[in-house]
Amino acid sequence: MKRALAGLFLLGLAACGPRDPLVAAERRSASCQSSTFETQRLIDCSAIIADPASTPEQRVQAFINRGVERASLGEHGRAVADFGRALRIDPENASAYLQRGIVHHDRGAFESAVASYDAALDIEPSLDIAWQRREEAMGYTVEPWRGELNLLNQALLRDPGNVELLNNRCWARAVNDDDLDLALADCNAALQREPRYSAVLDSRGLVHLKRGDYASALADYEAALAIEPNSAHYLYGRGLARRAMGNKDQAEADLREAEAVEPGIGAQYATYNLSL
Repeated sequence: MKRALAGLFLLGLAACGPRDPLVAAERRSASCQSSTFETQRLIDCSAIIADPASTPEQRVQAFINRGVERASLGEHGRAVADFGRALRIDPENASAYLQRGIVHHDRGAFESAVASYDAALDIEPSLDIAWQRREEAMGYTVEPWRGELNLLNQALLRDPGNVELLNNRCWARAVNDDDLDLALADCNAALQREPRYSAVLDSRGLVHLKRGDYASALADYEAALAIEPNSAHYLYGRGLARRAMGNKDQAEADLREAEAVEPGIGAQYATYNLSL
């Protein structure tokens, strides 16, 4: 009787043990594609990326899906980094360019958004959503971007402590050379609430670069990199700050590394109206 019970116990353990690897891989793939649970989707996409058995195509799609999820959570810097990693594997992936354009668009970097939409359309000219988003972004590339700023102003009247809105307004003002003092105030207010928000440190770094306060810009990019060490955006910003301070060798090393992590990052920065 004891042996029979022991056998049943072992069968129970086997039933609760790891599933067939192929079944587990299929579950991860389905979750990474369309899970309604944000945390689970991030975990499963990351598992596909880390799995040495994953094909390059699977990794590319996992990077894109994870980037979309991170963007929906407001993690714009990480999202852009994921799209850049997808493009390192597959430089002809229109979806990665499209999603990167959407993130830039939502942050108010309209010229960068247009550049990404254009890259997507070069690969897939019939991509209707890229045409639609490009047309919207083009309406903001000069003075019309102030319409987006007005929307942010209205949203912040309703929710003045919203860190994401403060960061987006700081970024929009910095990229478009609106009022750098007000941009700095927005970033400072956001960082008072979330001191380790790397995207805000990045935005404030750009403000400092444009104000000519290169030491403060360097400090912000260093702080952002301490949180996200492999961000091409932060590496490139630090490279520009170092170049402006005369640290040529370190600057060039940063700029090269940033391009290696995310090809085309220099072209993105060229749209930010910097003169360094």
